[in-house]
Amino acid sequence: MKTVTELRRDFARLPHTTVFGAYTQCNHTPVANLTKTEMINWLADAVSMGLVNESQVTRAAPMQQSTAQPVDYAKVDAASQVANRAEALALTLTGDVSNLHARVGSHSADLALLDDRISSLKIDLDASRVDDSAVQYEVARAIADAFAPFKQAVIEAGAEAVVADAAAVHVTAVKSAFDVFGVSISDHAGKDVTVEIWNHPAAPAVDPNFIWTDRILRHLLLSQNTGENLWFGGDKGTGKSETARQFAAMTGRAYTRINFHKYTTADDYAGAIGLENGATVFKRGDFLTAFTCPSTVILLDEVSNADQGELATLNGFLEPNSAVSYGGAVQRRAPGVLVFAADNTLGNGDSSGRYAGTRTMNSALVDRFARIIKFTYLSKTDEVNALMRHTKCNIDLAEHVVDLLNVCRAKVQTSDIIDAPSIRSAMAFIRAIKFLPIEDAWASTIAARQPDESAAALEAIRCAYIDESLINSNI
Repeated sequence: MKTVTELRRDFARLPHTTVFGAYTQCNHTPVANLTKTEMINWLADAVSMGLVNESQVTRAAPMQQSTAQPVDYAKVDAASQVANRAEALALTLTGDVSNLHARVGSHSADLALLDDRISSLKIDLDASRVDDSAVQYEVARAIADAFAPFKQAVIEAGAEAVVADAAAVHVTAVKSAFDVFGVSISDHAGKDVTVEIWNHPAAPAVDPNFIWTDRILRHLLLSQNTGENLWFGGDKGTGKSETARQFAAMTGRAYTRINFHKYTTADDYAGAIGLENGATVFKRGDFLTAFTCPSTVILLDEVSNADQGELATLNGFLEPNSAVSYGGAVQRRAPGVLVFAADNTLGNGDSSGRYAGTRTMNSALVDRFARIIKFTYLSKTDEVNALMRHTKCNIDLAEHVVDLLNVCRAKVQTSDIIDAPSIRSAMAFIRAIKFLPIEDAWASTIAARQPDESAAALEAIRCAYIDESLINSNI
């Protein structure tokens, strides 16, 4: 025996003329100006009470309804079909929700409200058209009610953050490279290269003074389109780590930096079995947590410091469209995830002797990175621009400090200095000379960072190349 709700739903699918015919035949004193919904409600109640047989309704002879104003029954029937399709779509979505979480099954009574809500939609017969906004509003409310049990189940399971990350993070805009980075980039056909902008709430802060170059941006935007992994190699202070961070910031992605050392294990970065509330569970490490979170930039920093055997776990994850069974579940790369490695080497070890602890990388791992990009120091013009933008100093002072950096870099090549000062150290020096004596500023921001064997060369550079009068006149 069908319920009243089921009868209303089935009768709503009948043409308007059939409904009117059934109503006229079954009700001995019919009212001519009733709406189709009102007649359906009367017929469903009559069948439920045994006054009318269901087949009398479904097989009734069609009749035209006489009203004060002409009615376009084709539009009325089309409106019914729209409502029926909306009902079918909403019921399909409800079924998907039930599959996502078994606990939703216990709320079948709540899902039944969806059927009642859609069946009660009013069709504006006076205007002879469907009120689309009213239909959309009612369907949206009905679907929200259907999802309510799933929402409550997620809250009770304490999984709100996970579900939010998986469902809410998406591309919000597509812009030109110039609009995002201030650098015009076009492909071989002369078409502007575009940038996907995401909305991850954990995206790092944007540094408006960061200097972008055409060469590096091309590699980053190519990987955005292909999902390919990149290896950043080069001397300390060439901007490898900050490039990854600022790309995440500018494109609205989250940023996870994983620092590797000689004692790093796969359990540290991928995850391991552990106790949680007295139960034995697999706990994802930082890498897997970021790898399965949409729109995240992952930086594997100083990766050549780690043991090759402990890095082998990465091989499967770094494959295109990877799906790796790990920790008792299949781990997949989430949409928008980019993996970069940053290292002082290019994967083939350190021949200079300046980066102790680095190792030659397993070729299988390096092969997972589509391109190896050698980072070099910015041009003098770009470094001067960077110092001026970050410290607000004038061009004369910025050029003088960049000249000092280049002298130090030359001394690195002759092995008089172990490492050249980074651009960050140069910024710190400019800020320090506004409050400290020049000698003290040099010692605390530049010389003190170097090993003892570099001290003599750095002191000689201070004495021979620093122009105190120029500095003092431009502070």
